[in-house]
Amino acid sequence: MKVLHTSDWHLGKPTWGHSRAQDHEAVLDEIITIAATAQPDLILNTGDLFDQHRPPVQAMRLATDVLRALSAIAPVVVISGNHDSAPLLHWLHGLLRHGERVHIVADPDAVSVGSVLRFPVGDGRLHLAALPFITANRVVAVLDDPSARRKAYAEHIATVQLELLRRLHEDFDAATEVSVFAAHQYLTGSVPSRTENPNHTCEFYATNPEQIPQVDYAAFGHIHKPQDLPGRVCGAYAGSPIQLDFGEVGEAKSVVLAHLQPGSPARIERLPLHAGRRLEVPTGTLDELRARADSISTEICRIVVHTPSHEPDLSRQIRALFPDATIVQIDENAADRKLDLITPDAPAGGEPDNVAMFGAYLAEHGTRVASADRVVGLFSTLLHHADDELPPVLPAEELLGEDLSAFTVPAEEDEAAA
Repeated sequence: MKVLHTSDWHLGKPTWGHSRAQDHEAVLDEIITIAATAQPDLILNTGDLFDQHRPPVQAMRLATDVLRALSAIAPVVVISGNHDSAPLLHWLHGLLRHGERVHIVADPDAVSVGSVLRFPVGDGRLHLAALPFITANRVVAVLDDPSARRKAYAEHIATVQLELLRRLHEDFDAATEVSVFAAHQYLTGSVPSRTENPNHTCEFYATNPEQIPQVDYAAFGHIHKPQDLPGRVCGAYAGSPIQLDFGEVGEAKSVVLAHLQPGSPARIERLPLHAGRRLEVPTGTLDELRARADSISTEICRIVVHTPSHEPDLSRQIRALFPDATIVQIDENAADRKLDLITPDAPAGGEPDNVAMFGAYLAEHGTRVASADRVVGLFSTLLHHADDELPPVLPAEELLGEDLSAFTVPAEEDEAAA
């Protein structure tokens, strides 16, 4: 028996304001092709079908088209993730012509959390226990002790999983059938891409990998970096199908094809995905970037440029170097915007003076455009004259006066003109 496992599509998500619709369309076409070739017995999407509760119409249309195409190959199960709206997923299900081949598991409740589904495969069956993402406010009572709240969430998830496993085994023959558990969780020991929602990949939401039900294959979503699950159960995070943000630069994307046989260990096969634009962060001096210009074509790029001082024409130069790339941001790291790091000297029994501390700050953070030396000099001047009745005359004001004097009209010319 074979299970094709994909996850975290995040349809409708832009990258730094730029649409990823073309990338999603391309990679989902690739997944349909993989499914048609592999001919799995079940296709699983383990959550975050959409990026937000109210996705764009284009994203919903793409989701229905792809789910319809996949359901023509094998039964499809979609569980809701933390970005999904359960009512929307059920509404979407109603739009599908082959709705009986698409199963939505999206409504955790206090009575029966999750679902157990059974699919006939040849002479046996594939049993699936599916658990959607559950927010803390659905399962945790208000407690004063934060550590107790964390414990309560993880323990509740473990209790729910045990109940799902019990229901799965009610009508299960290990000699001829296989078992799968699907969930959308952050497991302790997993490695996030840091592009996931930080509110839901924190210690509070961390669950125990040792509490994963003992099944033939555990299919997880939520973490965007493809990886095997921590713990003893055979399973995987499928990961996102495209690089969604710059925390995923360099990640190779894939879907999982799990080969399951009753009484034997599962074999996990990762099938690489190649469609969709990659994300890159080219970094270096202008000369270094020129040297690697041929390696960047249609990627989505955030460019970091090291310059001696501010280059007013930098944006035009960079865009000329990478004409086919989608450039979302150009960060100029000008050397003169930072001071050399000097540890401020503190007088005996005291603290460093304000100018020294400000200089230390600029050594670390730099300035936006102006030279750091000029900025710290101006700061020192203003600080020195802080108690004066009149503000000091600054160099820029002196320069302005010189410029204006060149255009002063002599008094006699002024009278003649009148």
